[in-house]
Amino acid sequence: MQHDDSLGHFMGMTRASNPIGQDRHSSPLTPGAALLHIPVPGSPVGVLENLPRPTIRILVADDHPTILEMVKTILKAHHGFEVVGEARDGQHAVSLAESLKPDVIVINVTMPKMSGFEAARRIRVHVPDSAIVILSSHKDEQFIEEARKAGANGYVAKSDADKQLIRAIESMVKGEEFFLVE
Repeated sequence: MQHDDSLGHFMGMTRASNPIGQDRHSSPLTPGAALLHIPVPGSPVGVLENLPRPTIRILVADDHPTILEMVKTILKAHHGFEVVGEARDGQHAVSLAESLKPDVIVINVTMPKMSGFEAARRIRVHVPDSAIVILSSHKDEQFIEEARKAGANGYVAKSDADKQLIRAIESMVKGEEFFLVE
């Protein structure tokens, strides 16, 4: 996508970048659309782009239909999140991650065909730009440490998913980790 930042560079400004999803899924602005005219000291008027927040594309993997639906409901209720795929086993999660290249993957630890940890390891190799959050019924340090070793960016207990999953994804989109288990 070509973009003329000459005015921004002239004024010493650069475009903010979001490490996950910024350029791949944002639609280009039409000329003159979504512009704010803000006075800047030393110049008559500065023009900054008011870029829309990109949609965060999420793959959800869990073998239990009730949990899968619960996670999808939590995510769909949040503006700016889109569930782009769902898998019911670890192998399918890896395959979908490779083909969809989602921004975030929410993956259960215990699944058939391949564990969530092993799937996370493979996804980290083949889709390194995707953030991975492990969703588990376990709250002990051993599981959290295994998630870190597998390349996950976050860990959320299933019992806390309604309160913590959105926070975890928002943290990961900012390039931060999220391993808070209450």
